[in-house]
Amino acid sequence: MKKKRMRESLYVCVLLSMVLLLTWTYFSNPFDKKNYNFNNFEAVSEALAIGPFVAERSGVSPLDEGYGLGYYHENTGDTTSYWTDTLSLYRGETAYLSNEDFLDGYGLRGDLLAFSANLYTDTYYIPGNYFLFSDGSKAVITKVERKDNICYTTVNAGMKLDREKNGSLSEIKLFDASGKELPKGIFSEYPSQIGLQGRAFRILARVFPYESAVTWFHLLTAAAMAVVAVVILFLLNRKFGIGMAVVWDAVFLLSPWIVQFARNLYWVEFTWFLPMSFGLLCSVYADNKKIVGISCIGVFLSVFLKSACGYEYITTVMMGTILFLMADAGTALLTDKKEFPEIFKRILLVGIAALLGFLAAVCIHAYIRADGDIWRGLCSIYEKNVLERTWGGNPEDFPESERASLEASALTVLKLYFHFDTSLIMGISGKLFGGLCILSVLALFWRIWKDKIRGEIDKSTLYMFFLLFSAFLTSVSWFVLGKAHSYIHTHMNFVMWYFGFIQLLIYIPLHMLWIKLKGYILRKKRKR
Repeated sequence: MKKKRMRESLYVCVLLSMVLLLTWTYFSNPFDKKNYNFNNFEAVSEALAIGPFVAERSGVSPLDEGYGLGYYHENTGDTTSYWTDTLSLYRGETAYLSNEDFLDGYGLRGDLLAFSANLYTDTYYIPGNYFLFSDGSKAVITKVERKDNICYTTVNAGMKLDREKNGSLSEIKLFDASGKELPKGIFSEYPSQIGLQGRAFRILARVFPYESAVTWFHLLTAAAMAVVAVVILFLLNRKFGIGMAVVWDAVFLLSPWIVQFARNLYWVEFTWFLPMSFGLLCSVYADNKKIVGISCIGVFLSVFLKSACGYEYITTVMMGTILFLMADAGTALLTDKKEFPEIFKRILLVGIAALLGFLAAVCIHAYIRADGDIWRGLCSIYEKNVLERTWGGNPEDFPESERASLEASALTVLKLYFHFDTSLIMGISGKLFGGLCILSVLALFWRIWKDKIRGEIDKSTLYMFFLLFSAFLTSVSWFVLGKAHSYIHTHMNFVMWYFGFIQLLIYIPLHMLWIKLKGYILRKKRKR
């Protein structure tokens, strides 16, 4: 009894240690410094999630009935990119232009001011409106010119303006021509999704210290991804044994793509893999009707959660829920046809649960989009979001920057994702991707052929074949169905290969090598 308790305690300690290790890795990225090449991508995406609580902190509250994500702009911020104004405001990086012609935003000639060119200055900095400076002086806007993310504003103040006399430009107030004071900032909602993560972080920001809130949120999202990963590892160990779990653990720990997304406040990566964990739970405990029911409920809720946080990669996420069940079905079809109907039933249940979770999120999104008219909202989502990211959109109806993505064929897009410019995992070059694909397929066919010669059927080999095929379909589903998105976002979408396919490309050759090694050792023992 004591030994059993000790084993259980040790097992729990191992799982907790893995959670801590993965959390630390996802939070601090200690292994693969190449990930920091993606800092701009992280800043742009996270600005959407940070925007709501930065706006609220500044007294410009986002609408509670509206979307949960958006950018917040004031008259200052990062002038290198329109999209990162919000993040610079949160960080307090609010310096104004200083060069040979400007000092702290004041033109040296005295009648020209320089601000950040963004939605706020585009909306409110127009001729006729006027500024009230901290010293009480006024300046009427006479001309506005926008260039290189800078809003150059010519004013008539009746005097020469400068920082020392008139104060910081961050302290000015803005009025329209009638004398009505205008807001100090503007919140621009992001209408492409519900933005549940933005709502959550906005609420949490009221609890955590504002200055360190983003750091805490990074830690929370990293920990959430670590917990989901360890749950998957636990279930893999139950279904396949320690070998499969170790390989998946290595990929979760050392993949430059998984690590990069793990703590991101916009992508909230744990929502991608949570549905897979419930689908795997259904596969592992297929004979337990209660757990199958819990799995279906979990799939519904987790797919809803993912969809409410964004539709990107949704085909891969949803197929991930039935990844292991599809392999179960394929194996049963060739080895035990009596089992197939029950497995197919479970695939239907889980698939329907995933579809309902997705549709529930879409309907709520449509309700928000069209102020309560769900049908009109659905039409708007289809026309403005679905066609732009997938198939069917008329290239002439979209900006020139997006036309190539709509005109590209699925095969053209798919080819892009067979050329990694990063490691698959730390220590394994991305250049080996194609070779590992060929090696894994050949190894499986060789094993199946050998079994056929002997008149045997090795269920585990068949299962690996169907699992690899299912993982391939799961990964490429977004490359094909989300063709336009995948054509543009090659700096992100390689992460789709990590929904089991990369893991199996590493596991299958190692597993086959282990089988050969065991056979060799067994033959040596027999000779003795």
